[in-house]
Amino acid sequence: MDATMEPLRMRLTDRDAWEVVDSDSVVEGVDLLKNRPSSTEQIGALDGRAAAYFVVGHASYFITTNARYVPLLPPIDPKQIMVRRDMRYGPDDPVLWPHLYSQTYCHLAAIPKAPKSSRNLRVMWWNPRPDDFVCPASGLTVTRGLGRLRFEKLSQISTLAHSLLDDYDKYLVSLNGATPTPLLPKLAQTLRLSLERLRIPSTYARMQLGVVCVQREYLELAGLLAYMTKYKPRMEGVEDADAKPSVPDDCIGCFTEDPFVAQMFWRACLPCWFIRPLKAFADEMIWRVVRPFEAADFLEMLPAPGYAPVPATDRLEQRLSLLHSCTHTTPWYHDPFAIVAADTTSVASSSTASTSSIATASGSLIARSNVTGHLVGGSSRGRHGAGGKGHGISPYAAARQERREAKAAKGPNPAAKPARDKFKPLERFEMPTSITPWTEALAAIDQATPPACGPDRPQYYVLPEPALILSSDDESRRRLLLHHYCMLRDALMFRLTDRSVRPQPLTTQEWRDVLQGKLVKQGKHGSRAETRSFIVEDLLRPALQACGIDGLKDFPVAPNAVPTMNVHFAKELVWELAEMSFRFEFLALDSRASQRKRPDECRKCFAGDGLVGLDFRESQRGLAALALEERMPYLLGMARLMCDWIVPCPRPPEIEETLGRPISALDRREMHKFERRVASYYAQSFYELFGRAAIIPMRLEHEIGS
Repeated sequence: MDATMEPLRMRLTDRDAWEVVDSDSVVEGVDLLKNRPSSTEQIGALDGRAAAYFVVGHASYFITTNARYVPLLPPIDPKQIMVRRDMRYGPDDPVLWPHLYSQTYCHLAAIPKAPKSSRNLRVMWWNPRPDDFVCPASGLTVTRGLGRLRFEKLSQISTLAHSLLDDYDKYLVSLNGATPTPLLPKLAQTLRLSLERLRIPSTYARMQLGVVCVQREYLELAGLLAYMTKYKPRMEGVEDADAKPSVPDDCIGCFTEDPFVAQMFWRACLPCWFIRPLKAFADEMIWRVVRPFEAADFLEMLPAPGYAPVPATDRLEQRLSLLHSCTHTTPWYHDPFAIVAADTTSVASSSTASTSSIATASGSLIARSNVTGHLVGGSSRGRHGAGGKGHGISPYAAARQERREAKAAKGPNPAAKPARDKFKPLERFEMPTSITPWTEALAAIDQATPPACGPDRPQYYVLPEPALILSSDDESRRRLLLHHYCMLRDALMFRLTDRSVRPQPLTTQEWRDVLQGKLVKQGKHGSRAETRSFIVEDLLRPALQACGIDGLKDFPVAPNAVPTMNVHFAKELVWELAEMSFRFEFLALDSRASQRKRPDECRKCFAGDGLVGLDFRESQRGLAALALEERMPYLLGMARLMCDWIVPCPRPPEIEETLGRPISALDRREMHKFERRVASYYAQSFYELFGRAAIIPMRLEHEIGS
């Protein structure tokens, strides 16, 4: 059999693999059991509950430990590290196998060891298989190579990771403002990013890498937290009733040749394997001599095809730094709206330069009359027709003005259908439930005066507007557009998170073209239809290329071939679409209004803190929770960010007043009023800077999964 086709090896959680076998006690005339105690209680830090011997070159050594087993030092190539077939780094990685003690990375010994009985934690050493990669059924997607990790496994991993991140947050609070060790926030942030990556549609290889990254970051963060909160205090002499040095905790441990380190780890109840030359054996008490374990019997050793080794040295510190770099999850988020505003100046900064700000009790109010001609939410990207020439900020402004004047001259058309009011909720049975304070905030927006960014600006959306899909009175048309969105859903999410192509928001008409299946070049030469087709044709290119798909198949779908969709699933799709749009818009507004880039702080305002690939259960949490008390922490998070906003509308005084009081001091009437003020300030601010109604959060009422 080809070695690359052999089953992956991962026996760290295999009970049989850890079965300890006795070995000869006499080595080169030295009897390691000559001082054997009558019980393990007599064993000290430099003695051995278990011991083993090994030979390196022509020299013999023996190892003693407080653990019941003895591993051998990992076989490493001193010139490189390499990824193995299971996408891990095998014995090169100290989260999988013990290494020599490092003063710089002393927490490595506290990393959890693969459990033999705890089924909950076993998933952190689990290898994903092809049947754990779930793709949409045929006919429900245009990207047949994109999928997600099976929900059951994702749920197990997410639950453990979020629990650990909660412990991390509690630890930060316990520091009372002191600065944590620098590696701690770095590991926590990387774990959050990797966890979000697992929810994003991806190829199988990316999914496999994503699982391994989460597992590795979880294990090291767990080890570092445990070291700081449990083992380091023990080393420093803090009394711990649970500490039993002769029975160390189930951690990965480390090797050392330093008796001081062995004594410190003995006191901390961490496994430690103390290495000495065999000729140095004297009066050490050893309870049992065992056959040592080798990494090759537990870990995948074969290199992954197509992955080049990473040059390294034999220094553990340098190798671990390389591992952190190799497994680091890079933040993928970019503000899509920044592209359409790239050549413009924000309302806040332009107004500050041209007029003085008017200080009010509720915050900064910029004089609206002095804010003119600056497009924040509009287009600044060049639109390219067949000739490839850019058309500036608004290539069709003159044509639009002519059409408006001609239309005004004709007067109103009595047969025309009135335009949909985007500031009011759309009533359709496929729509999720509206959240009253947010719908009231949209309806209360002052539209009598044009927005500060200027009137009649193109309205851009990072994803299709939910109401665009469901606005038709014709149910069959709504079903067609919803089905088309379902087919495009994974590709659109992939597009938002793919770092090779920065995503662009599209106009309502462009999204309408996408949902109608107009994804290829069309229209007359130089026409608006041709210009739009160039844009939408490229929309899915990153996702299609990642899947090895040259073109679209069975898209668009004929109206008579649209399958029936469960109404609950339809609502879930629309909720997810609205929630993703709301989250992207909130981050974009905060960036524009505060002139600061702080996506991580903004994410804390959302249940689950993700931006794409959302868990449908989040539709009943966070800002959508039924209990007002559960919504308040998220509203307070938004309010804290709003205090930095400089926008052309006054900040309600209740926002800062409420932030200055503990939640326990607020009654329900005050909390309801605070929620309405936060929602109204958000909705009006978005209107001023982007010139349109914001997408607002909604709620699912049905039981998720029904």
